Amino acid sequence: MKAIKYLCLCMLSFFTLGVYAQADSRVGNITGILYQLTFNVPENPQAKVTGKATITFDTRTKQDVVLDFQGTPGNVLVYKGNKGKGKQASVKIQNNQIIIPGKLFKAGTNKVSLDFTSQDKAFVRSGSVLYTQVQADEGRALFPCFDVEGLRAQYQTTINAPAGWKAITVDISEKMAPSHYAFAVGKFNEKSSTVDGRTLRVFYTETDPAKVAQIDDVFKEVTKAMKWMEGYTGIANPYDKEGVVYILPSFQLGGLERRGAVALSEKTIFLGKKPSKEDLMKRTELIAHETAHIWFGNITAIDEPWAKEVLANFMASKITSSQYKKNEFEINFMNTYMRNAMNLDRTEVSHPIAGEYGDPHDPVWMYDHINYCKAPVMMRMLEDEMGAEAMQKGLQQCIKDHYLGHISWNQIVETLDEQAPGAGVRQFCDVWVNQKGMPIITTSFKNGDVIVSQTDPYGRGLCWRQKFELKVISNLGQSQTIKVDMQQPTMTFKQKSGAAPGYIIPNQDGRGYGRFTLDDNYVKILPMRLITTRNDLHRYTLLNLIHDNYLQGKLAPSHFGELFRFLGREKNPMIMETAIDHMHKIASDLTMQQRYTLELVIMDLLGENKTKECRQLVWRKLGTSAISPEVLNKLQTILDRHNESVLDEHDYMEIAYRLAITRPDRRQQILEKERARLTTDELRQEFDFVSRATDPIASNRVEVFKSLLKPENRQNEAWVLNTLRLLNSDVYEPQSNVYIVEGLKALPEIQKTNSLAFPSRWTRTLISSHKSAEAKTEVQKFLNSSAGFPANLKNYVYESAWVLMNQIPYVDKTVKAAATSAKKTATKKRK
Repeated sequence: MKAIKYLCLCMLSFFTLGVYAQADSRVGNITGILYQLTFNVPENPQAKVTGKATITFDTRTKQDVVLDFQGTPGNVLVYKGNKGKGKQASVKIQNNQIIIPGKLFKAGTNKVSLDFTSQDKAFVRSGSVLYTQVQADEGRALFPCFDVEGLRAQYQTTINAPAGWKAITVDISEKMAPSHYAFAVGKFNEKSSTVDGRTLRVFYTETDPAKVAQIDDVFKEVTKAMKWMEGYTGIANPYDKEGVVYILPSFQLGGLERRGAVALSEKTIFLGKKPSKEDLMKRTELIAHETAHIWFGNITAIDEPWAKEVLANFMASKITSSQYKKNEFEINFMNTYMRNAMNLDRTEVSHPIAGEYGDPHDPVWMYDHINYCKAPVMMRMLEDEMGAEAMQKGLQQCIKDHYLGHISWNQIVETLDEQAPGAGVRQFCDVWVNQKGMPIITTSFKNGDVIVSQTDPYGRGLCWRQKFELKVISNLGQSQTIKVDMQQPTMTFKQKSGAAPGYIIPNQDGRGYGRFTLDDNYVKILPMRLITTRNDLHRYTLLNLIHDNYLQGKLAPSHFGELFRFLGREKNPMIMETAIDHMHKIASDLTMQQRYTLELVIMDLLGENKTKECRQLVWRKLGTSAISPEVLNKLQTILDRHNESVLDEHDYMEIAYRLAITRPDRRQQILEKERARLTTDELRQEFDFVSRATDPIASNRVEVFKSLLKPENRQNEAWVLNTLRLLNSDVYEPQSNVYIVEGLKALPEIQKTNSLAFPSRWTRTLISSHKSAEAKTEVQKFLNSSAGFPANLKNYVYESAWVLMNQIPYVDKTVKAAATSAKKTATKKRK
C-alpha cells in the first residue's frame, strides 16, 4: 500500500502554511494595504527573479515602518501622504527586515516603492514552468511585505515572462496575508469546465491524452468537495465565481491551496492506467483537504498552523467517507492517520499535538505524524464524545463568528464546549491535545468478566477517552460484541456464558487508539481467526494486531502459514498488500535459506489467488526485494518478455534495478536492455540517475551517496529517494551501514533546501531496510552524539529506527523448557 503509506508524508507538505497571529505592533497601526507587484521571470533557470513592489497603506502613527523580506532589496522610495515625488529613504536592514524611519511618514495614507530580488528558495522551477515554493515564510521570501497574519491586503500582480508563457496569479477582491500569496508561470495548456454555475480552470503541462483526460475527474472532485463543505458549514464559498487549479510537474508536495487557486502535483493527480482504490482515495482526500482550507484557513484563519491542518484533515476525511464504502474509508483512515500517528507516538520522543514550537516561521517544527495524523484521530474521537450534530453546529459557529477574521484553538474549544456542555470537551482536549503519548490498552478475562484497562506509559494516570468494539468468541463459536466506552482507566464487562472465551479480539472496528495487548495464550491463536473473519475492516484490524504482536516477540514467525492460507482467498487489494508486506517482513527476519523458501511461497500465491490485484502486488513486492535464485529467474523472464499485463514501465525499471543488484555480473546487459525499452526522455533520465546505485563496486556507490548530499543533486526528490533506497538495499548490508551517520547528519541542510516532507522520507529510506546489529550501533552512535541536534529532525530518526531498535525476536519458551527437561532425563539414565 505504498500510496497510502506515503500519503501522510505527502500530505505533510500540501498544507496552506500560514504564520502565527503575532503580538506585533504593526497590527492595528497599519491598515488598508495594497501590494502592486511586478515579477520579472527569466527564461534562463539560473537567473534570478527580480521585481518591484509598490505598497500603499494607512498608518495611525508615525512609528517606524517595518517590512519583512529575506531577499535582496533595492533603493526604497517613500511617498509621504501618497503624494508627490518619492523620497529615497535611508533604511536599516536587520533580522530579515527593512526598517524605514517613521519621520518619513504621516498619519493617513502613505506609499513605499522598491525594487527587489527574490530568494531562490521562494520558487521551484521545472523546465519551462516556475511556481512559488511552499514555506511558512514564503511571503517574505518572495517580496517585501508585512508578513503577519493580522495584516491582510489586496494584490495587483504583473508578471513579465518569456513569450508564450502563461501566468496564474491569485489577485482577488478579498484580502489575504502574504503567506497566502502565490503564482505560477510557464508553458501551460488550459482546460475549463462550468458546473452548477461554478467555473473551474485547470492549467497543466502533461501531453499524454490518457492523463489529460483525468482532468475531468479533477473537475468532479473539486465540485463534490465544494458542495459538501458548503453544506456542512452553511457558508457559501466567496471565491466561487472562478477557481483555478494548476497541476505542476516535479511538484515535490501533494498540493497547496491559495485563495482562488490550488496547486496539485502531477504524480498525485495523473494516475496510471489501472489505479488502485488507494490511489483514487488518495486523490479524493488531497483535493478535499485543499478545498476545506477555503473555510478553515482562508474564510477563517486559524492562529495555530497545526490546528488549521486538524480541521482540514478532519473535513477531508468526512468528504472522502461520503464517496466510498464504509470499510474502504475506515481502512484508508487507519493507514493514512492512525498507524502513522502511533508509529511516532510509541517512541520516546512523543509530544503533544499542541506542542511548543521554536521559530513559528520554521514550518518543519509545525508538522510531523503527531501534529498531522494524530490530530484528525483526536477530532473523530471528540465527535464521538459530543455528537456529530453538536460538532457541526460548533464549527459552523466558529466560522460565522470569525468570518474573514482569525480564531485560536482555545476559542474553537470554547465554542465546541458551549454546544455540548455535558461532553467534557475541555477535559478531553487537555488529554488528547495537550498531553503526549498514547495508552497501553490491556484486555484480559477473569472470573467471568472481560476487563479492559488503560495504562499511561508515563505514569501520569491519564485516561484517553475513546470508543471501540471488542469481540469475544466462545469455544462453541458463539460471539459477543462489546462496545467499549472508555470513560475510566478500567472497564469491566460480563461475558455472556461466563466461561473462558476461545478468542478475544480487542479493537475489532479499528477505532481505538493505543497499543492493544492480550495474554500470550490469546495472542498465539489470533492468526487462526483471519480466514474465518468475513468483515473486511475486522479482518484488516486483526491483521495489524497480529503484526504488532509479532514485533513484540509474542508470535512465532510460523504464523506466516496462516497469512498464506487467508491470502489465497483474499479479494480486498488493501488487505492483500498489507499482508504481503507482513509476509515479506517475516521472511527477511529469518535465515537466508528460510527466506529463499518463503519467497517461493509468496510467489505461490499467484496460483492460489488468481486476481489481477494479487498478481500485481506479488510481482511488485518480489520485484523490489527478491533474493531467491528461483524467484530471480522468474523476474528475469518477466523483464525479458515485458508482457506482464499488470505491470507498468516503472515496475519493469524496478525489476531491472533488483536484478542488476543481485546479478552484478550481468548488470550492464540488464540495464542497457531495459533502458532501450523506455519510451520517453524523462524515463531515461530517471533511469540513468537511479541505476547508478546498482554499481557492484562499493566505492562507486559511496560516491553516488556523497553526490546526494549536495543540494543541487536533490532537485527531483522522488529520484533521490529511490536512489537512496537502492544504496541501502539489504544485499549491500553491512557495507551500506556507512551511509547512516553521514546521512542523518545531513538532515539540517536537507531541511533548508528541500520540501517539508523530504527530511522524514529521507530518514525512513536511509534506515528502514537495515536489520544488522552494526546498523543498530550506527543509529545509536548518531543519537549519542546528537545533543544539539534539532529535536524535530531527531524525532524522524526515532520513528524510522523504531523497528530496528525495538523489535523483540520471538523465543519459543515451551520448546526450550522441553529440551531442558529431556536433558535432565538423559542425565539420570546415564547415572
